[in-house]
Amino acid sequence: MSRKSSFCTQSVFCTGVLISFFAAILLLPGCCARQAPEKEPVQVRIGLMITPRGLNDKGFNDFAFDGLKEAEKKYNIESIIIEPSTMQDPEASLRFFAGQKFDGIIAVGVAFLDTIRKIASESPDLNFYVIDSDLSENNIRGVSFREDEGAYLCGYLAAKMSKTSRIGFIGGVKIPVIERFAVGYRQGATDAASNTEVVEEYVAEDFSGFNKPQEAGAIADNMYRSGCDVIFPAAGASGLGAISSAVKTRSYVIGVDMNQDSLAPGLVLTSMLKRVDLVVENIVAGICEGRQPDSIKRSYGLADNGIGLTDFQLSFKVVGENLVKQLNDLRKGIIEGHIKTGVKETN
Repeated sequence: MSRKSSFCTQSVFCTGVLISFFAAILLLPGCCARQAPEKEPVQVRIGLMITPRGLNDKGFNDFAFDGLKEAEKKYNIESIIIEPSTMQDPEASLRFFAGQKFDGIIAVGVAFLDTIRKIASESPDLNFYVIDSDLSENNIRGVSFREDEGAYLCGYLAAKMSKTSRIGFIGGVKIPVIERFAVGYRQGATDAASNTEVVEEYVAEDFSGFNKPQEAGAIADNMYRSGCDVIFPAAGASGLGAISSAVKTRSYVIGVDMNQDSLAPGLVLTSMLKRVDLVVENIVAGICEGRQPDSIKRSYGLADNGIGLTDFQLSFKVVGENLVKQLNDLRKGIIEGHIKTGVKETN
């Protein structure tokens, strides 16, 4: 039986600085165990730290949660969802959970990286795994994706579908992971049609840009009005605003992170999957199997199905068989190393 409790359901939560935040906790039973000296096996405990209001984003946080649920089925771990109340104050939340005898804490995204580094230094026996980071220091291990590989395919698709030779890219905030999306997208678009113009805008200058669908929708509205006829948002939950704009204007959009094709069938040309669920499962497997943290896989791309496109089931008639075949051939070319993605333009 699962249980989700608010901040003040346990007395320990309602003292000192901890009263300033809300933490959503999901406890699930299980039997993946580690041995305690001269005692019965102790259940392995995993914390998953998502962003505020992260669940139901139909993207990165939901996919991570799905991965945790699958891991529970396979390993019967005890898991706790850590959800700070705001982007500005994650420290009290993480500090509390870091003291709760976890075997590992998995953080979704790099929004709280500075806080994680601080808490990790105070908890040297607790391993932290940060998805979307290439950091590797002491008890912190980053796991990153080669987003440029999938974004290349999205850019190629967008340029081939465009009738105006003008397409859009909306980023949540300008950080390295989102820049990998942008670079791959531009490269794929210009390889498909060298005269393609890529209009690039960002939702915010901080991590709130990943949770502002209204603002992203307004950006998308302007892009469509300016002649962009395909938009690719890499902006977390903000991307839902771009999809809403596509529905309103009957324009094309490309989903991201999770399969978003059904949100606007035929208008969402495809979705670029980032298999954070796979990453979460693999991290949990490593912990349960007693592997050292530095043995976990730290980079995912097309070759290992960590990145990919959806199957065009809802957009096949729009995209067409020939273009789908071209995209499959390009995917093979990237995997085999014939096509180099993530190459930044030089002036």
